[in-house]
Amino acid sequence: MASSIPRSWAGHKKKRTCKIALDWVSIRAVTNIKKLYGLIVLALIALLTSGSLWAIRNHQNAVDTKTPNASVVLQLPPKPQKASRGLVSSPLLPSVATVEQLRTLYARSQEQLYNSQLGREYDEALKLLWQAYDLLTQLDLIEDERLYWLTQLEFDLGSWYQGAVYGEGPEAQRALPYYEKAHQLAQGLVQRAPEFSEGHRLLGESLMRVISLRGWFHALTHAGTAKEALKRALVLDPQNAAAHLALGVYYLYAPGLLGGNLEKAVGYFRQAEDFAREQTTRFLAHRWRGVAYAKRGEREKARAFFHRALEIYPKSGWDRHQLNKLKGR
Repeated sequence: MASSIPRSWAGHKKKRTCKIALDWVSIRAVTNIKKLYGLIVLALIALLTSGSLWAIRNHQNAVDTKTPNASVVLQLPPKPQKASRGLVSSPLLPSVATVEQLRTLYARSQEQLYNSQLGREYDEALKLLWQAYDLLTQLDLIEDERLYWLTQLEFDLGSWYQGAVYGEGPEAQRALPYYEKAHQLAQGLVQRAPEFSEGHRLLGESLMRVISLRGWFHALTHAGTAKEALKRALVLDPQNAAAHLALGVYYLYAPGLLGGNLEKAVGYFRQAEDFAREQTTRFLAHRWRGVAYAKRGEREKARAFFHRALEIYPKSGWDRHQLNKLKGR
């Protein structure tokens, strides 16, 4: 029996059915694209709102370096000129320099850096760091050891400039060239001394600082490299307190997309406390445990650890600032 539907109408119906199907596919495609776009936006917001991604600092007193066989020749920076570095004549600089004197001066710079408030006392820490830098130029060290000290001092100079504004605002960018130089030097140090734990620690930590100032895109492309360098440092020396501390800060400030985890952070801070040999490392382990507990909403624990930090360095303006923030909540 022939169809009673006109041929033109049947064709029109087929076309309409195809159009509806295509429209449905288009709507689904647009919906999926919107969902994907939303996920990307949420990821970027998480990175941008996670604070200064790694506004961190930890210090370990210098240690003796190993002397591995290496064929890499590194172009080291020239010795600093006193006029350009802001150095002043000081009785701290001996006529015959020794590594022990460098360590003593460096330890003093660390104490001054953390046991002070912004202002004249904090400025004194910068002078001590440059005096240590100047003293280093007087020492006849093997290349690997000299490179280690150069890396550490460049890193600490960056820390001073970033700490001068509590790690925030455009002024913090003044620290970036020092961190980038430290990272460059650390790369050479790791090439020359691949089994030296502190070299990998400085490599990861300096990269974390560069990330904190360069922003989320740099974090997406370099965060994994920083974390792996710190993990390598702990493989080479499981008792490297500074590496435990730096890895803890990574997990403390990294967003979830990059592996951030408060439980892991606290665990690494505990290890740093256990293995710390210098009071500055112990002080920082207490400080960052306080920050971690504050982020978890455990205010009493946070206050307890900030107080522990202040028992070591009672003039620390940053830790007192954190205590005041907890009181104001």
